[in-house]
Amino acid sequence: MRTSLGSMLVFALLGSVATGAAFAADSRLQLVVGGEAYDGPPRFVVLFNGRALGEGSVDAAIATVAAGRFAAATDKTPFVQAFDFTIPEAVFKPGGEVRIRFLNEANGGEGSNRDRNLYLASVAVNGRAVTVSGLGVQGQSADVAPTTLGEFLVIADGKVDAVSRPPSGGWPLPDAAIATAQPATALTVESAAAGAPASVDDVMTAGIAQGGSVATGGACARDELYNVIGFNESSNDLTPRLIARLDQILADVRGQRCRIQVTGYSSRQGNHATSALFAIERAQKVLSYLRGQGLTYTRATVAGGGATDQFGPEPSSNRRVVITVRP
Repeated sequence: MRTSLGSMLVFALLGSVATGAAFAADSRLQLVVGGEAYDGPPRFVVLFNGRALGEGSVDAAIATVAAGRFAAATDKTPFVQAFDFTIPEAVFKPGGEVRIRFLNEANGGEGSNRDRNLYLASVAVNGRAVTVSGLGVQGQSADVAPTTLGEFLVIADGKVDAVSRPPSGGWPLPDAAIATAQPATALTVESAAAGAPASVDDVMTAGIAQGGSVATGGACARDELYNVIGFNESSNDLTPRLIARLDQILADVRGQRCRIQVTGYSSRQGNHATSALFAIERAQKVLSYLRGQGLTYTRATVAGGGATDQFGPEPSSNRRVVITVRP
C-alpha cells in the first residue's frame, strides 16, 4: 500500500495525472503523512465511507529519542511519506468520508521526548485534494478542536480520527480525464487550443472559495493558457516579477465571466512530498492574489501537478504555475 518517495508518480494532492485520459473502475486515495517514531514507527488505518482500505506505516518518521521532535525539525521532508490506496468500485461514493485512525499511539511520559505521533498533510481522492484547511478531528461522538503544525494536522491520540469530508461537489468519479499542460519556454501567452489541460474542473482543493468572486461582467472572450515562471527554489512567495506577470494576466481577463484553472508545479529537486506541497501552495497563492485584485469568474479551481521536468531540463523552468482561462 505504501508508495516510497522515490517512486511516487506525480503528487498525492493531484492524483493520477497523464498526458491523456485516465480511466479506471476503482478509485484512488492518496495521503501525504509525516510521523514521529518511538519504539517503532507510527501506524494507521485509512477508511473510506466506513470501509477499511488498508494500513500504512510511516517508516521515515523521525526517531524522537535520538533525533528530537517533528515540530522542532527545520527540514521536515525526510520524515514525510506518500501513501496510495485503492477504493473498490463498490465502495466509492462521491460523498464518502475519509478517516485516518492512529493504531499505535505511545509516549514515554511528560518531558521524556519519547513519543509516537502522526502528521497529516493532505488527502486526495481521484485527483481532488483536501489540505490542512479542510481536515478535521473527530472523537467517538463529536468533533474535536484540531491541532495543526504548519501544513500538517496533528494526530496525537488514538481515540480520535483525522477526518476529511468530501469537498464541495463531492469526490470526482474515477474516470475523470486530467491532462498536463504543454511545455512552454518563456513568460508568454499560449493558445489553449494547442493542448490545454482537459477536464480541469475535475480537480478542486478544499479551502479555496469558489463563490466569493463570481463574475458580474461580460461573457468570457478568452481561451488562453498563461505560464507564470520565476518561483524561487523551495519557495511559494510571489516575487515582484511574479506579481507583474499576474497583473498582466489580470488586465487580459478582468471583468469577464471565465472558468479559471490554476495548476502549480515544482522541479524534481529535493524531496517529492515537499515538492508536492510547494506545487499546490504556489497555485493557491496565485489564485488568492488574483481574487484579491478583483478577478471575477464563473468557476475557479486549483490543482497541484507536483514535481516535473516536462517544461525543460532546468529546474527553474519547472517551478511554475499554469493558468488556463476558458469560456
